[in-house]
Amino acid sequence: MLQRNDGLWNALQAYLQETKSTGCGYIDYACLYQTIRSEKPVEVLECGTGVSTLVIAHALMENERETSRGGRVTSMEEHEGWLEMSRKLLPNKYAEYVDFRLSGTIEDQYSLFRGVRYEDIPDRAYDFVFVDGPKYVSPVDGSATFDFDYIHVLRSTVRPIGCLVDKRLSTVFVLQQLLGADKVKYSTVAGLGYVKPCTKDDLGTVATSISSKNYQGSMRLLGNSKLSITANK
Repeated sequence: MLQRNDGLWNALQAYLQETKSTGCGYIDYACLYQTIRSEKPVEVLECGTGVSTLVIAHALMENERETSRGGRVTSMEEHEGWLEMSRKLLPNKYAEYVDFRLSGTIEDQYSLFRGVRYEDIPDRAYDFVFVDGPKYVSPVDGSATFDFDYIHVLRSTVRPIGCLVDKRLSTVFVLQQLLGADKVKYSTVAGLGYVKPCTKDDLGTVATSISSKNYQGSMRLLGNSKLSITANK
């Protein structure tokens, strides 16, 4: 699909030739682009600056041409060198759609789950979140946790916010527990978690009982899967 969009494809290829990132992958870019184009969010929160920033900005630019409504992606990054490289490589035509933000990370908690989020996320009326960062190792004790950013913006809003999670199984698992598997799906083919638009009223304490099955056993080869935690034996 991306190849059929000459403007996006050419900009993407030029960016990929210069960046040091391995990127998300073309399936991820296509799903992200299609989601922004179809849902037409105005305020996007991107957790992890990179190639995806260009994809989001291009989709927002095309949305504006159709609807006359401007959009913005607030692109959060914890590494200054990476953010500056991404800022330098981003074509000028996308600059008006991107607000790059450098931020450290902190540990946060909701219900029985603790995770890692960016500390200085601007207070904006986000209607879509893309999660591809930060590293979710706890700065407190070094434990692997999950990405807390979507919960952080969700717990204070009555505005429905959708979300796309890139290859972060622990994050999808926690979101399923707090929002329910009917709202949070995981595609093993794309490696993406899809969260239907939710508000703070959708957040529970633990939406479903925690399973004793491991991740691999809970996944199907094709289609959406409900994730469950690994059992200790």
